[in-house]
Amino acid sequence: MKETEEQEVLEEIREIIEAHTSDPYEIFHVKKASEVIESKGEMIDGYETALTEGVSIRIHSDRKMGFGFTTRLDTDSIRAMVQKAIEALKVSIEDPAYGFLDPSVPYPSLALHDPALLTLTAEEKRDLVITVERAARDYDARIKQVRNAQFIIREASVRLFNSLGLDRAFQATVASANIMLTAEDAGGAEYGWESVSSHFLADISPEEIGRRAAAKAVNRLGGRAVPSGTYPAILDQEVVAEIIGLLSSSFTGENVYKRKSALTDKVGQAAFSRHLSLYDGLLFEEGLAAAPFDGEGEPGRKTPLIEQGIVAGFLYDHYYGRKAGQPSTANSVRAGVSAPPTCGTTNLYVVPGDSSFDDMVAGISKGFLVQELMGVHTANPITGEFSLGASGQWIENGALAFPVRGVAVSGNLFEVLNRVEEVSRELRWFGTIGTPYLLIGALSVAGS
Repeated sequence: MKETEEQEVLEEIREIIEAHTSDPYEIFHVKKASEVIESKGEMIDGYETALTEGVSIRIHSDRKMGFGFTTRLDTDSIRAMVQKAIEALKVSIEDPAYGFLDPSVPYPSLALHDPALLTLTAEEKRDLVITVERAARDYDARIKQVRNAQFIIREASVRLFNSLGLDRAFQATVASANIMLTAEDAGGAEYGWESVSSHFLADISPEEIGRRAAAKAVNRLGGRAVPSGTYPAILDQEVVAEIIGLLSSSFTGENVYKRKSALTDKVGQAAFSRHLSLYDGLLFEEGLAAAPFDGEGEPGRKTPLIEQGIVAGFLYDHYYGRKAGQPSTANSVRAGVSAPPTCGTTNLYVVPGDSSFDDMVAGISKGFLVQELMGVHTANPITGEFSLGASGQWIENGALAFPVRGVAVSGNLFEVLNRVEEVSRELRWFGTIGTPYLLIGALSVAGS
């Protein structure tokens, strides 16, 4: 839809709402385009494009909130959406925490849109995805099968305005490249994978992505269990991202307010290692959730959650902020147009330290580099209790010795993060979570 056509649709929605009610309202419009190119056997094996567009509205009346949405923007569908929102008001529960944002607060401008992504030729896209696959195959003769390699381009435009005068918009692009493959030798087969995403094409190195995936698979070959015991452990950046992602719900204002968080009432207390600091925020531009404003239009910011081990605060949208007597931290999130905004995390950022990964390894006489945890989602996000299969590399005399598989690690994730002794200076982003390596003083391993 062209900009002029989009403006005409939004004006029609405004007119229809105002013809039915004089109550305050909000309109959220999003348009997304995606393109997926897939290769197999160094030939293009799949190609998909998609274009989606939708609108949702909220109407605020007598301490109630009505919601409606549509992905069809003809007049009849818009009228049905407005009517649905008005009908929803009749069954909505009164709550003084409902409301819309004051438009007077300015919001920042972020660099999230890369025109270079949108001007790639078909041949350039083809070459990029095939280069990922070829780099993986060339890395080692033991790479026997590439399940698939993909290059994905996404573009989104968002606009939010309300009857109080707020009118905000932004555009963002995302480039992603990923690959899954298998390495084989006489002892068996192991899989490897790699995925990198960024707002900018320049951050995507197809050769590096292919080599990383191949190295993962090859380095897993010949894995074996180690004796059960308690050992120092280095958590790989991706493992740290999974743990932080699982525990992130402990910091949302909704769970704190409902007392579904282990951190409720712990602001100002030392609940983690003094080496650990964690932030959330829309203004971490490397994260894929980066945006100048949140789902209610609140200007983006960076919010401290853990500062040197001390619980620094929690995350609020306006609704739970009002309930808790706290200001919004710009943490109203929307999954799309089909549901109202909710309180959630945006980009999570673990502050890097001073150690290098190599120095961490060199300082361990006998320990475990944990590169994969199986079934992290099965751990309890409220209590932190876990028992998970694990694989990685065994560390002996300050060097990586052999691959480990067939073991399990267990304990409490909050306690694991309280045992952090070193944080690496190397940091990597996994979608919306940026993490370094973490050295854990003691981790329980069940093996042979």
